[in-house]
Amino acid sequence: MIMEQQNPSMEVLEVCKISPSQSPPSDFCLPLTLFDLMFFLSPPTERILFYSPSNHHLLPFDSFLQILKHSLSLTLSHFLPLAGNLVWPNHSPHPFILYKPGDSVSLTVAKTDADFNHLSSNQLKIANQSHFLVPYLPKSQSMAPAMSLQITLFPNSGFSIGITTNHVVADGRTSTLFLKSWASISKTNNNNHRPTPVFDRTAATNDPINGLQSLYNKYFETFISNPKSRLTSLTSKVVLSDDVVSGTFELKRADLDNLRRKVNEVSSSIRHLTTFVLTFAYVSTCLVKSQRIEGGSKIALSFLVDWRPRVETLGGVNYFGNGVSGYAVIFEGREFEEENAMATVAKKISEGITEITEVVNEKRLVEMLEENAMRWRNEMPIDKTIVVGGSPRFGVYEIDFGWGSCKKVEMVSINPSGSFSMAESRNGNGGVEVGIALPENVMNVFSSLFFDGVK
Repeated sequence: MIMEQQNPSMEVLEVCKISPSQSPPSDFCLPLTLFDLMFFLSPPTERILFYSPSNHHLLPFDSFLQILKHSLSLTLSHFLPLAGNLVWPNHSPHPFILYKPGDSVSLTVAKTDADFNHLSSNQLKIANQSHFLVPYLPKSQSMAPAMSLQITLFPNSGFSIGITTNHVVADGRTSTLFLKSWASISKTNNNNHRPTPVFDRTAATNDPINGLQSLYNKYFETFISNPKSRLTSLTSKVVLSDDVVSGTFELKRADLDNLRRKVNEVSSSIRHLTTFVLTFAYVSTCLVKSQRIEGGSKIALSFLVDWRPRVETLGGVNYFGNGVSGYAVIFEGREFEEENAMATVAKKISEGITEITEVVNEKRLVEMLEENAMRWRNEMPIDKTIVVGGSPRFGVYEIDFGWGSCKKVEMVSINPSGSFSMAESRNGNGGVEVGIALPENVMNVFSSLFFDGVK
């Protein structure tokens, strides 16, 4: 059953600018890398974190708001680019990330009479009902903010933190690193014990090391379809119609073990039958079947490969920016109609991950990125692309600002045409949460397939 709520109201209490508590006396500039360029035409990333403090954590709204503002200012001093902008001045042939002393993040503070439990539940609901909890990210021809934030109070119930991030500036891992750092400072009032970003981009912008910058130059004009439009060509946020519903579906540890057993009964030779592979294969199979895609159609399953832990020269898991690239596995629609479709899909995804591992071992990253681009062009046209975002490894439910862990994390920027998000289960049971938005008629079929498959 679809949960509905009639036109909740929201009162904007304040729109303020939060500057870093400390900043260098001069500009702080970061060049774009190939990995950043790949997301130039991607919409901003939007997430909502819902918190419901217990009675012994309750503080007056003004008190906890001041704590959040102060800790945000301290955190931004370590994440200067997020207080800055993506810029493309007329005199520059390429865009870049720039923080100038005095730059700040826009923070909206609001209050709403919306039903907190309704919006933070896993149940199906009209997808755009929660979108008022994330802030708008403006853009102009020469400048686009890196990030904007919104804190919304639900009186007597809790509050939410909405974050909108320019995907050219930061990916999901960097955004999560920032939130964890902010939460750590808010909770402990200690500016020293927190995760810190790595800004060194030598490996991604220095040809003698690996040639990534030469690839950037080669593909720059391909990604920027009309250089005269400059930053106005950035993709705007995803806008969903009223007939799209969203929900969160959980695969518990027992469900994953059961799916793994079923796959192994069909094919015991799969090398990388991880939680990610199982979840991606299962959800994608349910999605294709629910959308009744024709057998002769060409379907691409696309996921992001995080190169930080795989390529040492990128500076490790705390590398700031985008450290990921897309990898696609191509199928025919009829492969999803087979009796053991999930095992077939899981095997192909596993083979892709095996290829990625070999690329790392053989230090062929640049070659693989070029081969992937060529492979994608040769496979066109693709009839359907299914994309997964997020990761169970981000640990988003660990983000505690001092009033307890999240009740719910929602990825708002989900495209109903074929994308979904992954996060670890909030219950800490080793399971996975899947966030998805679909037209209502498709969602009904997807829900039935999903739950029947894990019985």
